[in-house]
Amino acid sequence: KRCKYCGRYFRPDRRLGQRQKACQRGECKKKRKKEAQKNWCARNPEYFKGDYWRVKEWREKKKQTQLASEKKRRIQDSKAKMIQDEIPPSKPLQELVLLIPAGKKAMIQDEITLKRVDGRTFAAYG
Repeated sequence: KRCKYCGRYFRPDRRLGQRQKACQRGECKKKRKKEAQKNWCARNPEYFKGDYWRVKEWREKKKQTQLASEKKRRIQDSKAKMIQDEIPPSKPLQELVLLIPAGKKAMIQDEITLKRVDGRTFAAYG
């Protein structure tokens, strides 16, 4: 079948059959969409009439909901910080020592292979 927009031949999608007018190229799809939208608006001129007040009301409601949820999130964040400050860690944090050979410090690596030297010391090899 021949594309209505670029003139190239294409094989239509079997789900659409002969109803498909445009090939798979992005430019042709955009032209087809624009034309279809224009035709739809011409056939349905009354569709968007009276939408102003409905959309205005929806925007106001949405704005209030967003403000309320933002306020709620801020309160939860502040409570979380307060609670976090009050709870001492049950286990003291351990300090880990990482030994990197001098020749490896200047290299860019995606991975560093660590081998345990003792309880809290790791050495990087490779």
